[in-house]
This record gives sequence, structure tokens and C-alpha cells, in this order.
Amino acid sequence: MSLRRTFAILLVLAAACDGNADADPARGDYFTQLQQVSETAHIQERGLRRDLRSRLGNAPTGQARMAVVTVFVDQSARLYQDVVDALRQLDPPQDVAAAQQAYLDAWKGRLHLMRQVRDAGFPGPAQILKQLRLDAFRDASAETKARCEELQAAVEANGSAVDLVCDSRPS
Repeated sequence: MSLRRTFAILLVLAAACDGNADADPARGDYFTQLQQVSETAHIQERGLRRDLRSRLGNAPTGQARMAVVTVFVDQSARLYQDVVDALRQLDPPQDVAAAQQAYLDAWKGRLHLMRQVRDAGFPGPAQILKQLRLDAFRDASAETKARCEELQAAVEANGSAVDLVCDSRPS
């Protein structure tokens, strides 16, 4: 099991128990778990993009650039899988379930795209980077943000004040 997946699962479990192994999860714990999953996903994704830009700037052409791009694609696919897995484990209240499912589906779409690039066998970093700049990736990112904002509204309508960090910046 990957370190990120283990971390995501631990976040969900810790939130469910509120740090107390003997505690029964309460209804409010769902919102804390959701916030942790969403916030962690957005922070890690932003970090991966920042790391890609930095490493590409420092990598000479050829194999070093290919390694940087390959690591980014692999780590992004693992992150998206971790987010999908963590969201699947949550048990949302009925009035939030549809919005959470839409958010989950948006992350699944991004995972699908990243897996396609990872598994395509492109011969060099330029081809991979070209794929990552396609409208499909931009659209998938916009879709995830829109579904996050809809989920945020549903969460707030349910009386919770958690911040899902839809703008990728923790409050």
C-alpha cells in the first residue's frame, strides 16, 4: 500500500474516532473527514505541480526530464486514487450524498485521464507535457473545482462550517 494511501486512510480513521479509539463516530465526524480528505488532496496536488515546475527547471533535457515528468504522472495518479478511495469510504448524510458523489466522480475522471497518460508509453517528456496541457485536463480540473464548490454549498446548507479548500488554499 502506498504511503499516500496509508496517510489518507489514517486521516479518515483518525477523524472518525476523533483521536479517541473508544469513541463512536458521530454525524459531525463525516464533515471533519470530508474536510481532511479534500484539503489534503488539494494541498498535495498543489505541491506536486510546484515540484514539477521546480524540477523541470533544474533538469537538463533527456532522461532527467523524463524521470521528473514520469514521477509527477505516477504520483498524481496515486494521489487521485487515494482521494477516490478516501471519498468512497465516507458515509455522507442523505442530503449531501449526491453532491459528494459528483465530487467523487470528478476525481475519478481526473484519475482516468492521468492513468491514460501514464499508460500511453510516450517516448519523451515533451509528449507527456503536451498531453497534460490538453483541454481535457483543464476541463477536468475545472469540473473538480465546480463539484467541490457544490459540495461545499451542500455541506454549509447542512449546517457545517468546514472548508473543503475548493480554491486550493486552506483558510
